[in-house]
Amino acid sequence: RAVTIVPCGGKTDMRRPYRRTEAGEMTKWLAPRIRTLGLASKWPVQSITTELTALENMLAAAKRFPNGPIVYFCEWTRIRKMRTLAKRVFGVRATVIGIEFDGSRPRYDRIGRVALEREDLAYSLAALKDPAWRRMLRHAAEEKIRVLRATPERVRATEVDRIARKIRQQFRTRYDRARRTQ
Repeated sequence: RAVTIVPCGGKTDMRRPYRRTEAGEMTKWLAPRIRTLGLASKWPVQSITTELTALENMLAAAKRFPNGPIVYFCEWTRIRKMRTLAKRVFGVRATVIGIEFDGSRPRYDRIGRVALEREDLAYSLAALKDPAWRRMLRHAAEEKIRVLRATPERVRATEVDRIARKIRQQFRTRYDRARRTQ
């Protein structure tokens, strides 16, 4: 059966010259394996390389593929958030499958990870309803990447969640202030 594989994810590369994308790295890994199986014509790979957040990835995939079933893979620690978002973005046509691929230390901080994913889900659900908040989340993601690139790797490895939370909270404060002045 023909299947289109759509790796999603933008330029979150932490190594200069910052050209690699998450989708591009997945495609590099997947494409030779698909060719080896002789399935390149049945399983084309169409990357979406411009998005920075889980919500942006889903919305871009939904726009490119508005019909038919969707199987969405994610890091297993994010499965609850991704299932909720997938239901809102794709409806019943989506199946979300969690896989283990993140070996970073923060991933094993179960309590911290659950809290971060719950917070991120709330932000993402609000962004689905409010385009201005969606743009703010995009700016927060860009700022997070900028800060992480300037952070020493040994610090980044353990503090990525704390850094991300702090930046999102700063953007939330700016957003709330701007809404109050309107």
